[in-house]
Amino acid sequence: SVFIQETFKVATIDDRIMMMSKARAAQTHLRKLVALFGHTDANGDGFVDQDEFNEVLEDQEMRLWLAAMELDVRDAQLAFRMLNRDSDGKLSLKEFVEGMSKFRGPAKNFEMASLQHAAVELKDLVNQVLTQVSVQPASQSPKLC
Repeated sequence: SVFIQETFKVATIDDRIMMMSKARAAQTHLRKLVALFGHTDANGDGFVDQDEFNEVLEDQEMRLWLAAMELDVRDAQLAFRMLNRDSDGKLSLKEFVEGMSKFRGPAKNFEMASLQHAAVELKDLVNQVLTQVSVQPASQSPKLC
């Protein structure tokens, strides 16, 4: 009975250590992404545009650093569009950090994020078409037969 209690205590302590380690790793990752954003924002305007983003991703040393951070960014153009949630042509710190975090992990994460982004773009396009169709006056509606 005492052995089992001690085993559960050790397991509980191990779980706490594991959770603290995960939380510490998440904070470190966040700090590094914020630093990366600052490095990428070459003109210091608080946003990252496509050119700034491309320039950083063209740097071989930066690609190596991203790989070490387990960030899989294969296609700079696609990655930028995926990060740029509001499609304004520039990345805010929030867009950058939240989006880059989705790229973390094996290559499959980037591919999944890419598919999710394509689905969102497709949904937006369908909504635009539906809006255009529903606002047309009846006299301009296409004839089906």
